[in-house]
Amino acid sequence: MSKLDNFKKFISNHPEFVDYVKNNNTSWQNLYELYDLYGEKEDVWKKYMKEDQINIKGLFNTLKNINLDSLEENITSIQKAVGLVEELTKPEEKEEVSSKEEKIDKLYGE
Repeated sequence: MSKLDNFKKFISNHPEFVDYVKNNNTSWQNLYELYDLYGEKEDVWKKYMKEDQINIKGLFNTLKNINLDSLEENITSIQKAVGLVEELTKPEEKEEVSSKEEKIDKLYGE
């Protein structure tokens, strides 16, 4: 892959750069020169990236990299933990029910 192709891929992952060019704040030539000098992982790009903008492609890439088997195992573990908590709280409810039944039995003489 050529440096220009790498730059195009980099730009496609950062659509906020398009806004800077459209608003005449910079040019594609200037961005390419920065890319040629510094590459992708430099602080020089921070001024062009908006912190509050959601990068949809980045989000999709993250979702694509999620291991579904691992996610399923984690969900199963959480379900088991919730079930355990439910079991631990049920005896208290059963005691209340059984004490009410005993009172009713005593009331009716059984």
